[in-house]
Amino acid sequence: MTKSMKQTRLVTIKHDKLVEQFKVVELDDWKKVADALARLIEPGFIVALSGPLGAGKTTLTQYLAALLGAPKRAISPTFALMRIYNVPRTTYDVRRRGSKSDVRNSAKRTFPSGLSLRVEDSEADIRRLVHVDAYRIEDEKDLVVLDLDEELSEPGTVVLIEWPENARSWLKKYAKQTVQVMIELI
Repeated sequence: MTKSMKQTRLVTIKHDKLVEQFKVVELDDWKKVADALARLIEPGFIVALSGPLGAGKTTLTQYLAALLGAPKRAISPTFALMRIYNVPRTTYDVRRRGSKSDVRNSAKRTFPSGLSLRVEDSEADIRRLVHVDAYRIEDEKDLVVLDLDEELSEPGTVVLIEWPENARSWLKKYAKQTVQVMIELI
């Protein structure tokens, strides 16, 4: 029996012209959301997680990290501001439904923002999740110490940022590679 939650959530994922919605009634419903998100993201992407306190931003991050094979359970970075989770290179490749990621020749990928990444494995090979909680950020200058541009440029990295409204200017630079995830309590 799956554990039901006190309140139902409506989760909307937006990127480019794609819009997907999920109703999350039970805790295990987050798996479907994490799976859809994992199919969409690739190294160099940012996932902007919006929603009120207790909506499930960290819970979604936990399910995504587990799906990608992170050995540690993701926990809220509220007080640390940022946590990094390494994902094994032989992770389950969600785009190929069960196959292992194949290794290809090194290639350089440049995003519209100008960010360049050296991608040594298949594009589906996410190796790092950088989980940021911007709730306590009062001024975007406070983000400088996190060096998010450098973190994002690391090969195989995806940045997940909670409370993206506190990092609007930084996110604007990466608009084309940002996936919006809005969680509403309904």
